[in-house]
Amino acid sequence: MADTTTEKYCVNCACPLLQPAEDSGGTRTVRVEELLRQNHPPFDVELPAFRKIAEDTRTALEDLDLKIVVALQLLNNLLSARQQAQSRLEDAKSILHPMRSIPNELLVTIFGHCISETANDEDPDSLDPQAAPWLLTRVCHRWRELAIDSPQLWTHLFLDF
Repeated sequence: MADTTTEKYCVNCACPLLQPAEDSGGTRTVRVEELLRQNHPPFDVELPAFRKIAEDTRTALEDLDLKIVVALQLLNNLLSARQQAQSRLEDAKSILHPMRSIPNELLVTIFGHCISETANDEDPDSLDPQAAPWLLTRVCHRWRELAIDSPQLWTHLFLDF
């Protein structure tokens, strides 16, 4: 198969010029591809160009590393700000939750229904800490105060012997 690569050569020394290979996406030259496929050293006239490429590339990598550090710092700052905003949103939603606006009298009525549901169980036990009224005292401070201050929740005892 014939080689369709078109190489250009230096008019002074006939060395292949360092130009991008068509199939490499512009990242490697034809000469670099050739040198990488073989184990031949570059020509003496090519050495300064390869040294310049190495130096320029080191500088470009240092610049990219610095930009990456700056971008990571910005990303971390943005993530922290987002987390703080998320926390403020959750706080506001919790404070604005409709459950907070239910009147105490209505809550006590609901609590009473919890007791009557427990009484309808097959084996009710008023000393069960996982059942009403004990369970109601562990939801929040407001519910604890309401449950303890509501005598109708504590007037009937169901004991399982």
